[in-house]
Amino acid sequence: MKMLNKIKNSNLFRSFIIFSIFRFFYGFIVLFISYFFTTEYEDGIYYTLLFLLISVVFSRIIFKKMKVKFNL
Repeated sequence: MKMLNKIKNSNLFRSFIIFSIFRFFYGFIVLFISYFFTTEYEDGIYYTLLFLLISVVFSRIIFKKMKVKFNL
């Protein structure tokens, strides 16, 4: 029981849970926008690739700010 409480209170576990929740919602939004770009535009694959590259950088910036906010 002590081990479970120790794991739940660790910063690594908290950051893992917060990152998982963040990636779920952010990933869903990215997937939806990528699908829209691919199906709606004639050169949609290029827009999608550009969007995904920007999304990778943007998600790292957002998560770094979340780590500061949640004190992780």
